[in-house]
Amino acid sequence: MNRKTLLALGSLILSGTLASCAMTAPATARTQLLNEAGQTTGTATFTATPEGTRVSVQVSGLKPGMHGMHIHTNPSCTNTTDAAGKVTVFGGAGEHFDPMMAGHHLGPQASNTAGHAGDIPMLNVGADGTANTEFVSSKISLSGATSVVGRSLVIHANPDDYKTDPSGNSGARERCGVITQ
Repeated sequence: MNRKTLLALGSLILSGTLASCAMTAPATARTQLLNEAGQTTGTATFTATPEGTRVSVQVSGLKPGMHGMHIHTNPSCTNTTDAAGKVTVFGGAGEHFDPMMAGHHLGPQASNTAGHAGDIPMLNVGADGTANTEFVSSKISLSGATSVVGRSLVIHANPDDYKTDPSGNSGARERCGVITQ
């Protein structure tokens, strides 16, 4: 082969490799979970699998029992203040992630057209205030319309009733982390 043919072949291979890299979704995303004081008290990892997105959460410093846990729309864990001066801890995370515009809170088993994509399983915190959980969800992904990358994971103070709009009556926001690649 002459030099011109080799350069053309190399260019073709490189452009194909770059195109496939650009179309490949990230295999893993992560977040550090912060408490109200801004201290890191846990982590969450999101991993793409053929069955869905595997979510692994480790957190400490929470009261024992069940806690609602949701993906929220905004990549922010800042506090917000309403017109009456009421502060919402981690209010910057916004509402539950609802890319299909379902408009309802129905829990982790509901389809994304019936309930929020951000409705994921609750977190069971042990007597020592720690929780380690892992589950797979087909409601969320690491790319496309249901991607959690650039969103926030929020852990609430109370259990989720999986029916009350907009947040399952799960109470205050106690932990928050912005999900990044």
